[in-house]
Amino acid sequence: MFGQYLRRIETRTFRIDTDVGEELDELARKDKVSVNIIANQALRKHVEYDSYAEKFGLVTISKDLLKTLFGLISDEEARALGKKSGEQTGVALVSFWFKKFNPENVIRSFERIASHYNRNFKFEHSNNGQEHLLILRHDSGPRASAFYAESVKAMFALLNVKVELAESEDQVVAKLLIPEQERATITEAPIPIELVQIYGYQPHRRLV
Repeated sequence: MFGQYLRRIETRTFRIDTDVGEELDELARKDKVSVNIIANQALRKHVEYDSYAEKFGLVTISKDLLKTLFGLISDEEARALGKKSGEQTGVALVSFWFKKFNPENVIRSFERIASHYNRNFKFEHSNNGQEHLLILRHDSGPRASAFYAESVKAMFALLNVKVELAESEDQVVAKLLIPEQERATITEAPIPIELVQIYGYQPHRRLV
């Protein structure tokens, strides 16, 4: 079942430093988008991520460093760390950000936090009404796959969701068997209006 909608928008006036305005103009020219789109993206990132990340204690590291760190531990250590991360940090993060720990919000945390903002991996999500397919693509090596696989499995195990996993050196594929009573709550995240303006597609929400 599909339904189309647009987010509500409003007009506000802000005062900004001259040098910031000049940088905005330059970015808009370079990216061939409006200043409004760039400003809206920046504000969205602050309200959706930055304000929470600082309070939660998240830090940003380069992909090269992340790959190096994973390379320094064994497969068993990566899996143990992933399991602990999923059971503790993952649950706390989802609950802190989205106020409720459930399958929908776990998927949202992968898409919005880990992928879109932290850029730990590229994330894809699809479903056929009974099974959800999650794909986590990264370039951090096999230990990273082991870590992400165990983290995903641990988080969904706490929600009584069976997970079938397939790992390769640069990606993890997770098939979720959602209990029937939970299926109606899993939705795709709405597409921000600024992305509609950039890429030309219409935002929608899909109900399973």
